[in-house]
Amino acid sequence: MTKNFVKQLAVLLLTAGVAVGCASNKPKPAPVSAAPSAATTQAMNAAQATIASGQAPCTDTGNASDLMTQAAAASKGGDDAKAQQLYAQAKQVASDAINNCYLSQAKDLLTQAQGYTNLNADQQNRLNEGQTDINNNQGKPAYDVLSALVAELQAAKMTYTVVQGDSLWRIAGTSDVYGNPYEWPLIFKAPADKIKHAHTIF
Repeated sequence: MTKNFVKQLAVLLLTAGVAVGCASNKPKPAPVSAAPSAATTQAMNAAQATIASGQAPCTDTGNASDLMTQAAAASKGGDDAKAQQLYAQAKQVASDAINNCYLSQAKDLLTQAQGYTNLNADQQNRLNEGQTDINNNQGKPAYDVLSALVAELQAAKMTYTVVQGDSLWRIAGTSDVYGNPYEWPLIFKAPADKIKHAHTIF
């Protein structure tokens, strides 16, 4: 072998080594997470809507938040089937927790309403409607109808002596009445034989 050939061979091997070294040291691109499928997104939105539907006094949604976190992790990992299953489970858990809370509240309200005597026909119908909703495991409808009924019955039983300068708004806002001025229509509706005009009370 000639000296020139050995030199060229050494240069060639050195160049190849540098090229291989550069190639092996090249940073690998970060893995790109696949976007969730339309079905997964739909399941996530449905679960979020159910969780958000919880309002006072029924805001507890059980372990739905934990299930949502697990579902998001599954979706990020590309496991759409597992993500959809977890989102559906979160929705059901939240729905059951909220409904059970409303049922419990409605049963208490039913007991209160049944303690009143001399209900008129409309009030009796609403009491029956609330009872039917409870029997059918419909917590929110039962709570809505019975809470309104009990508030009305309480307003009818309540006594208050009007003083000069009073208004239904002011009376409803006092702590020993409702503590909320926006409840004034309940006062107006209850003693219909005593208040003819909401802006004129004696």
